Parts: sequence; structure tokens; C-alpha cells
Amino acid sequence: MEMNGLMGGVYRIAEWIMRLAAINLLWILFTVGGLVVGGLFPATQAAFAVTRQWIRGETDLPIFKTFVHYFKKDYLKVQIMGLCLAIIGFVLYIDLVFIYQSTNPYVQLLAFPLLILTFIYILTCFYAFSAFVHYELPVFKLLKHAALHTVVRPFLSIGMLISCAGVVFLMFQFPGVLPFFGVSIPVFLLMWFSHTGFIRNEEKQKSQAA
Repeated sequence: MEMNGLMGGVYRIAEWIMRLAAINLLWILFTVGGLVVGGLFPATQAAFAVTRQWIRGETDLPIFKTFVHYFKKDYLKVQIMGLCLAIIGFVLYIDLVFIYQSTNPYVQLLAFPLLILTFIYILTCFYAFSAFVHYELPVFKLLKHAALHTVVRPFLSIGMLISCAGVVFLMFQFPGVLPFFGVSIPVFLLMWFSHTGFIRNEEKQKSQAA
């Protein structure tokens, strides 16, 4: 039965709280169940996929069944993508440590360009899982698309980063909410910003083709 007015609003808020808490707990369960290495990337991909369905208006999906479906779907592919991102991140980290520990002034000149590259890398990681669940593309094309989207939509990317950083900061002020919303709310925000950008790109391509 549909509820209107104040009670309807309270009911809808309670529904969203339950959805987000369920996704967060499933993410923890499947990540730990996969001993982190085997579960982290597929569980993250599943969380993005379910929230994408919600953003597209499909809010009546069975959460557990849908999460499990996406966890198993493209399991190897998402592991490869996650491994690529992890290797790139490790290389950037080693480079940053080397540059900031170096006393050579010529080496230190590389600090600013590397920081810019690291910033782009972080945003690419944010977009990568969103692109993974939105497009059917090979891994390297997905990573390329995510990196390009970071550059093509700079204001959207910055808005995404600021929003997520703000939410994470607030949640760390109340650590009791982290087991229930520490992953699901940032994932929802990342997916919403990404989905908005993807739809704009698709509409632009359609208008140019017309």
C-alpha cells in the first residue's frame, strides 16, 4: 500500500536506510568470505551493480539474490581489472616515496606531475567500477574509458570526490555507522555521479549522430 505525506516520506527514508545497510553488510560478508583477495573486487562490483539498478528506478529487486548474481557475474574479469588498478597504484606509491625521499632537485621536479597523475588515478579507480557495470567492454578499454571520463567531466569528477570525502569524513565522526554504511553510501554517490556522466555522454553522442 502506497503511503503519502509525512508517513510516506518516513517510510521511504527507512526503506533506503535498510537497502544501504543490507548492501554494506553483504559487501563485508562476501569480501571476508572471499578472504579479501578473492572477494574484495567482485563484492565491490556487485555493490556498484545493485546501486546502479536502484538509480535506474529498479528498487524492488531482491537484494541478496541480485548481489549474489552480480558477485558471480564476470568474476574473473573484475579480478583482472582490480589487479591492474592495484599494480598501477603500487607503482605510483613507490614513485611518490622515491621522489619525496630524494634530495636530488631534478628528481623533485617530478613531484607535481606525479601528484596530478595520482589524482587522475584515484578518480579513474572511482569511475572504473561504475564503468564496469554500465558498459560491456574489455578490461583495458574500461580503464581507458574511466580515465578519459575523469578528464572529459572534470567538474563532475571534482564534485564526486568532494561529496565522497565529505561523507567519509562525517562517518568517521560517528564510527558506529561505518559497519552499516561505510561502503554503501560512498558507492551510491560514486555510482550516481558516474551514471549521470555516462548518460550525458550517451545523449551527446546520440545528438551528434542525429
